[in-house]
Amino acid sequence: MSISETYRDMPSLIAMAREGTKHSRQILAENVLDLVISQDGRLNDRERALSDQVLTRLVQDMELQVRRQLAERISKLSRAPEGLITLLSKDDISVAGPLLERSMLLTDTALIEAVRMRTREHQLCIAMRSVVSEAVSDALVEHAVEPDVLEALIRNPNAAISSSAMAYLVAESRRFDQFQDPLLSRADLPAELAHHMFWWVSAKLRQKILREFKIEEYELDPLLETGTQAILEEVDGERKKTAMATARELASALHSEGQLSIEILINMLRKQRVPAYCAGLSHLAGVSFESIQRIILDKDITPFAILCKAVKFGEAHFSTMALLLLQSHNNNRQSTAQLRNVLELFREISSDQAQAALKYWHNDSALQKAIMKVN
Repeated sequence: MSISETYRDMPSLIAMAREGTKHSRQILAENVLDLVISQDGRLNDRERALSDQVLTRLVQDMELQVRRQLAERISKLSRAPEGLITLLSKDDISVAGPLLERSMLLTDTALIEAVRMRTREHQLCIAMRSVVSEAVSDALVEHAVEPDVLEALIRNPNAAISSSAMAYLVAESRRFDQFQDPLLSRADLPAELAHHMFWWVSAKLRQKILREFKIEEYELDPLLETGTQAILEEVDGERKKTAMATARELASALHSEGQLSIEILINMLRKQRVPAYCAGLSHLAGVSFESIQRIILDKDITPFAILCKAVKFGEAHFSTMALLLLQSHNNNRQSTAQLRNVLELFREISSDQAQAALKYWHNDSALQKAIMKVN
């Protein structure tokens, strides 16, 4: 039977599909599909459209099991009628699943429609495809109904993720910690975004960030940095004189007189004069008091190790101060174990790498504070 004859006989074919047994309907659909595929290279546009119409009309009246078997077969083909594939991709997940996950014949338009209109299971299959375009990834990020869909997308190394979608996923990793490890395992995650995650990931992942995501040079846009600094100065100007302000004045005086040494800082820490200690480190490191305080108050000693490496403190001085800080949070045994774990990183990271990370933390902290003030 030719394609033209098939089209002319469409009413009888549909009647056969409705009235025949399950087995006969399946054979009928497969025979029509075989006919279309075998003659595909010889079909003109009109014949191709007619054949697609025949198949979609037939499939609409078939049982679920028949549609499921047909979709499974089509998912392995290198060519098939577009309308039929699109129809089956919007079917029950047991039918659509193989097509959504494996078929290279589905267009981005069809995939995006399935993302928007169908279920979490449809979205999950699309997120696990061997190739996912940026457009489809953006649709998944916008319309995913469950975090496991986004996790599957992040874990898919062949999913192209746009810069805006990546930034969103990084921000969401603060709420969904299952995103953190797979995000940090992606080859396309920018170093700046990895370091942005530093403050809410585990100690193990912090060390992964510092080891694998090198920031050679990081600077805020000059205009943005100027605006940020102006806002921070305004905030500081409004602050009443407090113990922190007094600590800053003391550190500034010691620094101007050349008396701000590492020994004095250690002594401040021993006496638990934390505001003065933070103010002194702020002068030595060249970053804000707020950034230093954020590092000092963190129960994980990893950021403090980077701070000390950036300032070029020796291992002995770092170890002394680190133990003092750790002992304020833990018992002596826990503190010694934590210090041992971070000493390897302290020895491995170069001062240049540490300074780049510290500069990023400082700028990122200042920017976030400015944003909060504006809002």
